[in-house]
Amino acid sequence: MRSSSAAMKWSTILGVTVLIALLDWFFVAYITSYGLETKVQEVALGGQRISIQLQWLPLLGIVLLSFVAWYETYYRVFPRRGIFEIDPLGRLRLVRAVVLSLALFICVMYIPYLIGSNWFWARISETGKSITQVHDFGLSLLSSVESMMRLNQLWQYSLSQILAPALMILGAWAFGRSARRQKKPR
Repeated sequence: MRSSSAAMKWSTILGVTVLIALLDWFFVAYITSYGLETKVQEVALGGQRISIQLQWLPLLGIVLLSFVAWYETYYRVFPRRGIFEIDPLGRLRLVRAVVLSLALFICVMYIPYLIGSNWFWARISETGKSITQVHDFGLSLLSSVESMMRLNQLWQYSLSQILAPALMILGAWAFGRSARRQKKPR
């Protein structure tokens, strides 16, 4: 029983961390291919010069942040107690925390770029020709996100890299709480 608990713990923590790393890696590759200027810093290490691309450094930070956040979330859902107790709804709470936190991460990381894409506006325009509500929604959405789409790519990148992990951690904290013991009536 103890080994299956350890296997579940590490598979959850490492699985979610790897998924976050892949999502962020795809994001950095996407934004770099669409014009984010790459900066390179050379570091002398033991007589050799190593080139480090600076836009990839936040990926390392997000991976470490994700690992720590999911380690803590696991222990909030399954707190350590003197004797090993199984929480019957613990796995459900853990799945809920993972799914909702990843949804927040993905929404903040990718939705602004989807809304700013030509593909999205072409579909809104096509659909708006036949459905007037979609046309009105598209106009209101365009007026509200237009200032965000005008931001410099470095600002867009920075805001995405800060807000997405912050909301993921907030979601893990909010949804990954252990059950409180109910007070027995006297």
